[in-house]
Amino acid sequence: MENERKMKFIWQNSPIIALLIFSAVPKAMPVFEIKQSWTYELKAIETSSSDLDKVSFGEFKVERISRGVYAASGSFTINADFVEGDSNMIETHAYRSENGKDFKPIAMQTPRIHIYDYLNIFYEDYAMESLKDCSNLPAFEGKFEPPIEKKTYVVEKCQFDHSAFPRYLQEGFYKVDMVGTGDVEWHLIFTVLVEPT
Repeated sequence: MENERKMKFIWQNSPIIALLIFSAVPKAMPVFEIKQSWTYELKAIETSSSDLDKVSFGEFKVERISRGVYAASGSFTINADFVEGDSNMIETHAYRSENGKDFKPIAMQTPRIHIYDYLNIFYEDYAMESLKDCSNLPAFEGKFEPPIEKKTYVVEKCQFDHSAFPRYLQEGFYKVDMVGTGDVEWHLIFTVLVEPT
């Protein structure tokens, strides 16, 4: 039942997942070798928080390693209590622009889910393997065991790869806003330029 729930979530939200995390599939995992018709440039990572005493962000920066390969570094500090059943949720929204200025909403989003559901569905299956060696973000087997530790989490030169994702993506600028709501509202916004190969 749990696996069926995860698969349903994944299929319903695969486009936004592809945009959010380009390194989601571990390098050792076999994938179909389908040549992609696009590459991307990660332009910026923006952050904000409504309560810096609960969630705050250090500077995030992006370094281009080679065509289609980027390293991202940054940090964020959690000093809030996130408990099961509380109002602390995560959702994502996506926008597209032809020119990088006039962004319009597109029909790619993830539903609002509790932060622990996010860790157990999205983070575990798509992000953890890629981030565990270049950050001090949680690494776990099975189900995440609360609570989220209060500390500063650091991402250091994490590389992102899009080769395991959809063959076709319309060119243009994309903005993906990961939004936290509840005791504190925070945003982690990725701006990406998708270009044909």
